[in-house]
Amino acid sequence: MVQGEMNYERLLSFGDLIKLNIRCKPEALLNEVKDFEWARYNPRKNIKRYGLSITSLDGKINGIDLDSLYQYNEEHGTTYDEIDFNKTTNVYDMSEEIQKIVDPFIDHIGRSHILNLRPGGFFPAHRDMRYSASQLSCRIIVPLRNCNPPQMYFMYEDTPLQFEHGSAYFLNTNKFHSVFSMQDSYFIVLNVICNKDSHKVIMDNLYIN
Repeated sequence: MVQGEMNYERLLSFGDLIKLNIRCKPEALLNEVKDFEWARYNPRKNIKRYGLSITSLDGKINGIDLDSLYQYNEEHGTTYDEIDFNKTTNVYDMSEEIQKIVDPFIDHIGRSHILNLRPGGFFPAHRDMRYSASQLSCRIIVPLRNCNPPQMYFMYEDTPLQFEHGSAYFLNTNKFHSVFSMQDSYFIVLNVICNKDSHKVIMDNLYIN
């Protein structure tokens, strides 16, 4: 077992959905980024999903990082992975609230963005870990607006998840999950490199009632 997998397995002993003591003010965050232009997320599919790059390959917003990396690599003979997109963009620079979420992971950050699912927007059931023999990255989710039923259904296997908006969550997205939005829903997805230091950040920030 490689180091990333060993750390990930230890992390999962605390649960598949772990609330963290890392928070932002959602409405303040959305106000800070309101002047940026959103782009289609995975524009190959006609689904009402839009993204805004927090990190990217070169620090510019709304490029390859919002495409399907698998399909892009197939078409262009490249080998990009989540961890290659680690340059922060002006979206990060302009938002103190985004910095509150990203900065604990800044030395381990990979492809990260804000997603906007408009009414009818969805992600079909899928697993994020499919192609690599090792666990390269893990997911941190931050719900911002309209991320709970009945506005949005984030289905984790057969269970709809309930979030506290503005709180960061570790989520084991290797399991089947899907998302269906009935209203304008906004949430952040961080891809964080799997290593002992990033997992220590998560463990040091476990939310305790």
